Amino acid sequence: GPNLVIYQVGLIPSQFYEVLSEKNYGKLKNLVLFAVMLILINSTLKSLDQYISSLLYVSWRKSLTEELHSTYFNGHVYYTLNVLCKDIDNPDQRISQDVERLCKQMSTMASRLLISPFTVTYYTYQCFNSAGWIGFVSIFGYFVVGSIINKILIGPIVSMLVEQEKLEGDFRFKHMQIRVNAESAAFYRAGKVEHMRTDRRLQMLLSTQRSLMNKELWLYIGVNTFDYLGSILSYILIAIPIFAGDYDGLTPGELSALVSKNAFVCIYLINCFTQLIDLSTTVSDVAGYTHRIGELREVMAYIAKKQWSIDDERILKYLELVGLSNLLTRIGGLDTKVDWSWYDVLSPGEMQRLCFARLFYLQPKYAVLDEATSALTEEAEGQLYKACKQLGISLISLGHRSTLKKHHDIMLRLCGGGQWELTKLKEA
Repeated sequence: GPNLVIYQVGLIPSQFYEVLSEKNYGKLKNLVLFAVMLILINSTLKSLDQYISSLLYVSWRKSLTEELHSTYFNGHVYYTLNVLCKDIDNPDQRISQDVERLCKQMSTMASRLLISPFTVTYYTYQCFNSAGWIGFVSIFGYFVVGSIINKILIGPIVSMLVEQEKLEGDFRFKHMQIRVNAESAAFYRAGKVEHMRTDRRLQMLLSTQRSLMNKELWLYIGVNTFDYLGSILSYILIAIPIFAGDYDGLTPGELSALVSKNAFVCIYLINCFTQLIDLSTTVSDVAGYTHRIGELREVMAYIAKKQWSIDDERILKYLELVGLSNLLTRIGGLDTKVDWSWYDVLSPGEMQRLCFARLFYLQPKYAVLDEATSALTEEAEGQLYKACKQLGISLISLGHRSTLKKHHDIMLRLCGGGQWELTKLKEA
């Protein structure tokens, strides 16, 4: 259907050559009406194609995002992914931006891939009729050469696109951190430092973008050269039968119409092949986004499968270690919601023990403890500090208890008036 309409629209210029050379007013009027009708049908079909692509994009984005959400919010995958496991950069960007771009690119690809086989077949037949087998073989050979060159030029672009998306996410995340922590950053007068760090992320992003653009330049030169040489090739193919004397009996008007018709057929077939080559550029983008989303899905599936059976055990283990096993009995298990405030119901000592349980669970490289054991006995303090050391957490403690000394190697004393002293503590 659409091929036939496009073909008829394409033949209109050649028919105008014929009518104008004959100076036939009646034929001209009919041709104009016919042309307007064809153009309306063609524009409607093209608009419908774009509309269906947009519907596909929305439908695919909905399905893929909802599927990712169902794993992301399954149990505590979102927490493990963002806090405990740093293997995946910017999960939020992958779920929002990368999915959006992937679905957009795939929806434009879908209609092209669906229509291309019919278009290529139809115009190959028309080209065979217009320019003979030499015309078809020349155009097909031209397409094969163009595809090989394109493949060579596109190779390095995919991995660089993935890296650029990662840096894009890092840059956006930095700004989000500043937005969320604006108050504390202002309190610490950290504007200059954050300015420098944010600029550094921008520089990394832009330098990767420049490298990507340099590689894409050669790809664009290749694709555009291929486009323009194609139109010259079509005229060369039409010149062969003309110079061979096949059309010697035609009037100049008839010859112009024939050249216009044959040029359109050859140019359109070359255009179909060029679009297929352009598709490979879109495929490289799709491959980049698919890689990032696929990586996220794998890690989330692994966390959902393995992590949380172990995690519940770890929570129970650390609650026991800090002496809060009875708390689970009181509230009725890990997943029971409570309608009271923890600060009102738990004693200061229990709150401090709960903080240590959280610290043991997260196991950071170092922790700053500000009067963290002030409401506990010295014996309980000793047990908790010992557990921190066994888990390999380096501790920086602020406190007034002399018992803290035996758990540390160095003491920094602030003497007031800008004075301070650093003392090495004897090992216990």
